[in-house]
Amino acid sequence: MLGQFFKYFFSYIFRAKTRQKLLFLAFVGLFLSSFCLLVLQSSMGGLQRNLMERSKNVTGYTTIKLKDNKAKEYEKLFKKLKDLRLRPQKELEVELLIKKGAYITPLILHGIDTDSIEVPFLKNTTLQELILPYDLAYKIQAMAGDQVQIISPGHVDYFLGELPRSQSLVIDDLIETKVPEVDLLHGYTRLRVLQNLIREKVINKIVLYAPIKADLLKKELKGLDVEIVSWEEKNKNLVWALGIESTVMIFLFVCMALLVSLCITSGLMVFFNKIKTDLASFWILGASKNDLERCSKIFLILISILACGLGIVFSLIFLFVFDYYAPNIMPDIFVDRKIPIFITLEGILISFFIPTFISVTFSYMTLGHFTRNSESLFEQIKAYG
Repeated sequence: MLGQFFKYFFSYIFRAKTRQKLLFLAFVGLFLSSFCLLVLQSSMGGLQRNLMERSKNVTGYTTIKLKDNKAKEYEKLFKKLKDLRLRPQKELEVELLIKKGAYITPLILHGIDTDSIEVPFLKNTTLQELILPYDLAYKIQAMAGDQVQIISPGHVDYFLGELPRSQSLVIDDLIETKVPEVDLLHGYTRLRVLQNLIREKVINKIVLYAPIKADLLKKELKGLDVEIVSWEEKNKNLVWALGIESTVMIFLFVCMALLVSLCITSGLMVFFNKIKTDLASFWILGASKNDLERCSKIFLILISILACGLGIVFSLIFLFVFDYYAPNIMPDIFVDRKIPIFITLEGILISFFIPTFISVTFSYMTLGHFTRNSESLFEQIKAYG
């Protein structure tokens, strides 16, 4: 009986001359809800992931600082991290000023240990004296081969007063990291050059360029007096903003699904009102009222799953085709000229279950309202006769 009941329902909605158009529109609306939600999540997720990956490849996944700041302790820590294959990079980071002619601007200079360079964008460069990003070089009107002056206000020499230490360096090369906060403020030199400027043979941090969970890293470094700062902790505001962006996106599509559910409610009210005599016919043929109600509930669940499932399938097909054939549609000013696609299991589940849950909930409410307010099946037959 269940099969015949479903066959009747599907035929009435999709094939009958008097088919229920409101319910058909609701079916299409559910399809579009799951389709658009997954497409938008995957495209926005791709943009967010690329943004974070670019930043992590430049600033590292994790920064480790020893509270004692002893060179020997850093060497021991570096060796341990090297054995764990976490791609550690010894660095000395100092806040300075950079000057060329009449132009002067703040600079965060990184002293890189050239014996084992793990910074991805520096591996193919010749690091002799100084490497600057294009944006920072443009601020001081400098180019590759120019000589600039590095000034350290925090380190002074005493000669007829306090004089900030300075050193002249030649710009070896200009780079582009595609991370704005780095391109505008940071520079790179050899560790020995920076140590010579401050006249201390020290390093003040080790940067990891391989991903590792914070709990696992703390377990490996247990017993050491270290400060571990992940990329997410250093960029709390950005992570929070990206999270809000995703939440608002899902909220908007939940609202869209709620609007579709209003169409579902209206369609079902008209639909069940039109077929109440046919339901009485099923009762005459031997189906109990509980069987009819149970079959109706199963049908509503099935139609919701079918609509949302088709939306997911078609959206996956669309995303794969779009990712493979999509041209560079973004202007030159954008880092990602082509919209990146990043499909996750979480995104698929959200895109499927949210519209399905809302649809089933409203459908049950409509069915319950119809069951409570409808006449008995016997009265329906008498009225029809």
